[in-house]
Amino acid sequence: MNAKIRYTALAILVIGILVSLVLTTSSPLLYTLEDDTFSSPFHKNVDVLKQQSLNSTTDVLPEIQDFIDFTGPLSVSIRIHDIEQARRDLERFQNSHGSLKNLIVKLDMNESEIQKIEENTALQKEMLDSLLNTSISLDELQVMEIQYNDENNQDMLTTIRLKGDELRKKVKGMSARYRNATEKVTESGNKIGLNMTKNQESQEYVDQIIAQIEKPQATTPVDTSLIPGDDRVSLFIQPDTGKYRETIEYMGISLTLKGNTTLREGGKQIILYLDDTPVSTVMTDSFGYYSIRIPIEHTLAGKHIAYVRSPTSRSVNRTLTVLQVDSITNLTVSRPDKDSTVNCTGVVMANYPVRSATIQITWDQTHVLVTKTDSRGWFMKEIQLPPGKHTLVAQFSGESYPINPSESDPQVVEISLIPQSGDEFNLWNLILTIFAVVIIVVFAGAAIFYLKRMTRKHLPVSDISSDTDDENKTGSSGDSDIHAPAMDTSELFDADNETLLAYYRRLLKEKGLNTASWRVYQHLSGRVARDLNIKRHKALTAREISRTCKGRSYCKPLARLISAYERIRYGGEITVKDQTVFETALHSTDDKMEGKDH
Repeated sequence: MNAKIRYTALAILVIGILVSLVLTTSSPLLYTLEDDTFSSPFHKNVDVLKQQSLNSTTDVLPEIQDFIDFTGPLSVSIRIHDIEQARRDLERFQNSHGSLKNLIVKLDMNESEIQKIEENTALQKEMLDSLLNTSISLDELQVMEIQYNDENNQDMLTTIRLKGDELRKKVKGMSARYRNATEKVTESGNKIGLNMTKNQESQEYVDQIIAQIEKPQATTPVDTSLIPGDDRVSLFIQPDTGKYRETIEYMGISLTLKGNTTLREGGKQIILYLDDTPVSTVMTDSFGYYSIRIPIEHTLAGKHIAYVRSPTSRSVNRTLTVLQVDSITNLTVSRPDKDSTVNCTGVVMANYPVRSATIQITWDQTHVLVTKTDSRGWFMKEIQLPPGKHTLVAQFSGESYPINPSESDPQVVEISLIPQSGDEFNLWNLILTIFAVVIIVVFAGAAIFYLKRMTRKHLPVSDISSDTDDENKTGSSGDSDIHAPAMDTSELFDADNETLLAYYRRLLKEKGLNTASWRVYQHLSGRVARDLNIKRHKALTAREISRTCKGRSYCKPLARLISAYERIRYGGEITVKDQTVFETALHSTDDKMEGKDH
């Protein structure tokens, strides 16, 4: 490739790189958490990164964490007799367990810590499933026991009690087995950096469930002293003390006395009252049993009176105690955008995230904006601020909650008169741009100077003897031959008075074949260089000269000449055959170059 073209391409490449750096300096990020405005569907949200294929142990850790955490809420649901929720949790646990087994097979994770986790959590799931079924069966037997006790049916009572004893025998020793599985899961989870808190907490709940099954508490009798007539409805609260978002279960049985027989009232409407305010309505099942589960939310701290009503009766009063808890409010303020707008985000936490709470965001103690938390306790509000320094504080009043008020730490933000957006240059971007332009100009100028300096003029159409003369003055040769003999004036080629063949014969007679072949090659390479406009042809080897002349009529004989020349010059032993080939090729080459301006 021509040297001028090579250097021009290099200069264009360097300038292109510098321009690319300038264009990306002001906004080097693909996306930001504060303000993602990219139109690409793959940069709208960081969650899109979760769609990557799972291909390593690190990739599957979040899925395993979710899997082992199932034991916590499932054991809690069984502990508080939330049968429907427990069944849903158990179904999700089963689906997640199947996904993990498939993943272990797919990623060939046999004999790994993940394999051990899968095996031991399968044991935990099996025991939790057994405890759930046992609890359901015992609840059904308890209802039947009450019914047959009212009917004074001793045979059925004996049968029911025997069945209950059989069910309780099944759970003996289960606590130790569950503890053993939990310890193995914890050991493996700690090795790969998982949080085992929820899984370990399930052990405590399982112990409580088994204790309730093995030693059931005596059923509290229904206090009917305040209930007129033959209809009765009972109410029990479990637990009778709670904090914000802890679930309270209100349950009981609706009874009807007909003669000497007490009947369960199925399909009867039950209304729950808290402080004389109706809060929920439910229907009794076929055995007259009802259950209402309500979390504590907008119920102030203190003691509250609860009771239920059926269409014909009212239960006794029960007391629910709600405890006050502290809260924490956090606030984070983003950097201002081009419109001087900041994004205020935060969360309010008590013993649980505080949801649907009113939050006041105050800036400079004079301006108040209101927002609400979502189901996760998070809130967000965009505020446009004037130039200057501002202090923002988020406040949670705790009004209508059993939660103490709280406020965030003050957040200070400064709004500059110079736009801060990447769409308009601020002072820093302006400095970077000027600096980049200066670098580009310097590089471009240096490239142009270098190209001009390295570019030589075309060789003049003149006798090659001048080049030969200069070469001898500098002590170098065209093919970098360090053994080239020193040249005297008798070796010069006089184009006006002799032909190239005559020149060769004269040198052959006076200096020998080695010098004659070398001088003839030097002359021919100069003519080829002028014909092909080759710069700095003396830096090329003989074979490189031969390869450059493709397409010319003299190329083939020149190639034969150069091949013979190399054998003569560097072969060590000169043969008559080599001399004959050289001279024949010289005749052909000179004839084909004759008449041309070489």
